[in-house]
Formats: sequence, structure tokens, C-alpha cells
Amino acid sequence: MFSLQKFTFKQYCTALIIWTVIVLTLLLMPSSSFSHAPKLLNIPHSDKIAHFVLFSAESFLLFMTLKLSGKKISSNLYIFTTGVIFIFGLLTEILQGLMYNTAKRNFSLGDLAFDTLACIAAMLFLYWLNKRKK
Repeated sequence: MFSLQKFTFKQYCTALIIWTVIVLTLLLMPSSSFSHAPKLLNIPHSDKIAHFVLFSAESFLLFMTLKLSGKKISSNLYIFTTGVIFIFGLLTEILQGLMYNTAKRNFSLGDLAFDTLACIAAMLFLYWLNKRKK
């Protein structure tokens, strides 16, 4: 059976940093950078799907990094992680809003909603895995 704790704190921390840089790069690139990319099989709202994938992975990596850090972060790591990811998503949306004139990016409540839903889904999945293990 696959174990999520098979990896070390250092490995999760490294993956989290790399993934965060990837997420920030993608979210803060000018919108014109995506104009030549093939449409994601013409799937409606593919940008929301992309937000969901990016932020569910970010949530998972943050949770595992915090869990393996050995420090008492919060009495409920699931809620703490969700709060941190919500703030991260909000800040990226604010930055996108500030970049409208230069990068043609804008603030989107829909994107923020999908960022948050992705985190909640990841936390529910990790909670389910944890309960299943016991």
C-alpha cells in the first residue's frame, strides 16, 4: 500500500517550494502568454480546472510539509491549511488585479472560489485517507 509519509519533510518542503514557484509563475504571467497555447481540448472553463489542479496540489504539499515539520502548528491542521491556501489564493488574485494594465490579468472571485474548493477537496481526501488508515 502507498504511504504518503514515505517521503521526508525535506522532500515535501522542496516540492512545496518548487510547486509554489510554478503556481505563481503561471498565475502572474501575462494573459497573452496563453494565447498560442492549444485550448484544453475546448473544455469549457478550463481555467477553473487549472486552478483546481494547481491549488489541490499546493494544499496537499503544504499539509504534508506542515504535518511532517514536527511542530505544533494548529490543533486542526486541516483548517489551518485551508486558511493559508485561501489567503494565498486571495493574494494571487489581488496581484492579478493589480497587473491588469501590464499583463491583462484580473481579479476573479470564480478563480478564488475554485482555489478554495480545491483545498477543501484535498483536505477531505487527506482526512478520509487518515481515517481509513486507522
